Amino acid sequence: MSRALKADWVPIAEVEAGVEAHASADHQAAMTEARRLAETAGRGLSTVDVLLAMLRVGGSAARLFAERGIGAATVEGLMGKVRLDRGVDATAIAQASRDIALGLAAPQTSSLHLLLAILRSGGSAIETLALAGIDPAKLRGMVMRALTGPGTHWERRVTRTESSPSTGQAAREIPAVLPEVAASGPSTPDSARQEPPARAPNASAPIDWDFLPVDPPRIPVLYREREVGRLLDLLQAKTARVVAIVGDPGSGRSALVAALSASSLQPPVFPVGDFGAPVSAGSLLQAFHRRAPVDAPIVLEGTAWLGPEGGDGVLQLLATAAAGRRWLLVLTPADVRRIETISPDLANGSETVLLSSPEPAALLEMIEVGLEALAGGTNTAFAGDVAQTLLRLSARYPSERAHPGRALTIAEVAVARAQRLGQATVTAQDVATIVADASSVPASQLLRDDDERFRTLDKRLAERVIGHSDARAKIAAALRRSYAGFRGHKPLASFLLLGPTGVGKTETARAVAEALFDGESALVRIDLSEYNEAHAIARLIGSPPGYVGHEDGGQLTEAIRRRPASVLLLDELEKASREVLLVLLQVLEDGRLTDGRGRTVDFSSAAVVMTSNLGSECYQRRSRTPSAPTMLALARNRLPPELWNRIDEVLCFAPLSETELAAIVARIARDSCRRLQNERGISYEIGDSVIAEVLRIETDRTLGARPLRRAFERLVEGPLASEIVAGRLRHGARLRIGCAKDGRLDIRSCLP
Repeated sequence: MSRALKADWVPIAEVEAGVEAHASADHQAAMTEARRLAETAGRGLSTVDVLLAMLRVGGSAARLFAERGIGAATVEGLMGKVRLDRGVDATAIAQASRDIALGLAAPQTSSLHLLLAILRSGGSAIETLALAGIDPAKLRGMVMRALTGPGTHWERRVTRTESSPSTGQAAREIPAVLPEVAASGPSTPDSARQEPPARAPNASAPIDWDFLPVDPPRIPVLYREREVGRLLDLLQAKTARVVAIVGDPGSGRSALVAALSASSLQPPVFPVGDFGAPVSAGSLLQAFHRRAPVDAPIVLEGTAWLGPEGGDGVLQLLATAAAGRRWLLVLTPADVRRIETISPDLANGSETVLLSSPEPAALLEMIEVGLEALAGGTNTAFAGDVAQTLLRLSARYPSERAHPGRALTIAEVAVARAQRLGQATVTAQDVATIVADASSVPASQLLRDDDERFRTLDKRLAERVIGHSDARAKIAAALRRSYAGFRGHKPLASFLLLGPTGVGKTETARAVAEALFDGESALVRIDLSEYNEAHAIARLIGSPPGYVGHEDGGQLTEAIRRRPASVLLLDELEKASREVLLVLLQVLEDGRLTDGRGRTVDFSSAAVVMTSNLGSECYQRRSRTPSAPTMLALARNRLPPELWNRIDEVLCFAPLSETELAAIVARIARDSCRRLQNERGISYEIGDSVIAEVLRIETDRTLGARPLRRAFERLVEGPLASEIVAGRLRHGARLRIGCAKDGRLDIRSCLP
């Protein structure tokens, strides 16, 4: 049985007359033939009867089917294969088609409107079309395209105004039947509040929805005067009927709509409530258009309201816009990309108001105003330095929200924690604790003064990176320039580290992550040797729409989106394909990258470290050490010039000396001792003889420092593990380890 066309009320003669008075010849002939078919068969009317009647009498709907090879014989052959929805009321069908025609500002109700009413109602006609190989959703879109273009909407509007009854009068004369056409036209604000929406006759629960006006903002909307002014201009213009507010979540789109409500004579409205059983997007948008106040823009958030690709939602939106309705779409950049894909007509026919990222000074003031509102609504005070702390630490908070929404989200969590603990004031320490819990970085390190952090950057790098003093100094200088404010919107810095394997290039990236962001957890490592084919770009930034893995996002873009304050380590740069390398151009130049879902990822809070072995073949000849210009020339010839020209510093890492290798062995021993202390409560220290023995065992210096770790594991950790497993070393033991001249390990216990 049809969802909305089954009769459960008594038809009114005046209603039938009102519908027929505005029906075209093919519409009237189809309804007459449908009644005759049902009477001849001795049963109640079904939607298949109406479908077959339209094909028999001809007209615009029959021509649409004929273009797709569907005729009356096709439907007649399939009628016996479906269960007919008998008992459908002819008046209800005619009324539904008339309501659709009114919503499209058509002077007459044609067989196309009748077909669209059947398609939106469901029933056996839908099953018959599916058996004939026609997708009902795509057919709705075809019908809407036939009804809305390439017609002259202006002529339809004028004809409707001069010769058709007003929408309010039509609503009084003809009772609504379908839930999606609850009211027959745009109503005044008073009538919109007084008249309840119509209910589906066979719905299991009442449909209860209405429009609410957008409230003016509770707090001032700062630094958005240009955007509000553009919105007012567009909504006053005659041609701009669909306006899109585009911004990332948290950028202030809702606040902008609220500011528009305060500045406009007719506040925007948005639909709320229970919309009942699922209906097509086109019918729901038509219901919105007919029920909302005449001059009020309707606010829709996201693209779900437009329905699937190939449906009638976008076409209905454009049709109602052409009839005079103003729509205000609140979208993300990904939503815009989807609209461009599924409906270029809507993309070309809408105006865009883009919310850009505020400058730091403006953002700080936005955060302060937001904190004042939050404090007033929660009876919780904020310390004076909280706003500045939020501005500085919010980039380290894993979230996909933009500013100022990201900072205010942290503040809301801090307020919740303060209320749970019975605190009356939120401090900078509380904010740091929230960020620390989310980013796995100690709060004490997050609160460290940035000036002091960058002043001592050389020293902090030297604590982890042995040797390469010149490279360390250049890295620190580049980061200080960025911190001082000279970088613009580029990443914090970009470095290319050249040199043979095992000389400390990767360790330098880890040291930069610890010095800048207080931990290796801020290091995002991507091995570009896995991206040596052009199609691997999809793994970095995500697959485009329609491809496998589109919803997963890219390994690079998703990592930076979740944690903008990171060190991006791109290992084995020379092994990536040229197409992958060229993707990095906009990262290094503009500090941004668009992923496969159309979202823009901000890299301005990240540092980029690239490593490569280009030029390391120069060190294979031990007779001489190549100069830095020689290595740079070899690397430059192998990389795209566009990429080379965007790197802040290209640094050469020479092989390590014996003294530096000895220092690395000592560090390996300290790290090993710390792990053993944490696991077993056993500590030890080594003598110089152990370091010398490790260097003697491992003589191949072309592999750098990595083989020294394996030699230390065999020489020291292996015998210690045997002693622990045998039970001769227990918790609390303190050891002194040396090495005899014959290479045997000498393990002695030290008194506390």
